[in-house]
Amino acid sequence: MGDRFRADYPADLKRNLQINSIFLKWHYIYMGTDKNLIKIILLLKEYLDTKKEIFMCFCDYGVQLEGWFKGELLFFFNNLKNSRELNDFDREVKSPVSNNKIDFKLEFQIENRNEIVWLELKHWLIGYQKGTKYIAQTYFVDPTSVGIKPDIEKLRIISSDNKYMLVTMTANPGRNDWYNGVQKFNDKFANLKIESLTNPEDFNKSYFLGLLKVLS
Repeated sequence: MGDRFRADYPADLKRNLQINSIFLKWHYIYMGTDKNLIKIILLLKEYLDTKKEIFMCFCDYGVQLEGWFKGELLFFFNNLKNSRELNDFDREVKSPVSNNKIDFKLEFQIENRNEIVWLELKHWLIGYQKGTKYIAQTYFVDPTSVGIKPDIEKLRIISSDNKYMLVTMTANPGRNDWYNGVQKFNDKFANLKIESLTNPEDFNKSYFLGLLKVLS
């Protein structure tokens, strides 16, 4: 990708003015691997925008189906590999520093060098489940596997700058809930630090792809 990133994204994205405007905004903010991964998220967004009814069904029945999302990503990443947007990828990969398994390992080509990305996944229901209301902040402050703390700890110990968490939320939590949740996570778990690379305002109401970078 590298120097091709700005000009050589797929023609169907060029025809989509909404996605194009998001792409241009993010292009000037982020660099290197962050930027390449954001390009992948934009392509994934375009794909998932066709599944609004599925996400609404998840919300209506109050379910979290992380396995469904992993299956969609497997198909999606395979297509990116075939189109050479990704060099390679693998799933359920053993961490290089522990016996933990990481959901996905992605390989990019950036300026004639290989970059490895470690990616953990989560699916959060935003709304009601069995009479209890869940918002993004509910999950961010939860220290158990319901939240992301164990995933961030698993990624944190890997010696790499390219460690990310992708949280799919159905429905969209909105800007305030999302960013307040990120801040509460950083405040509560002081030895961990994450940064949001995506914004709920750039997604429709049925879902949000929350891309978090693990800083420490």
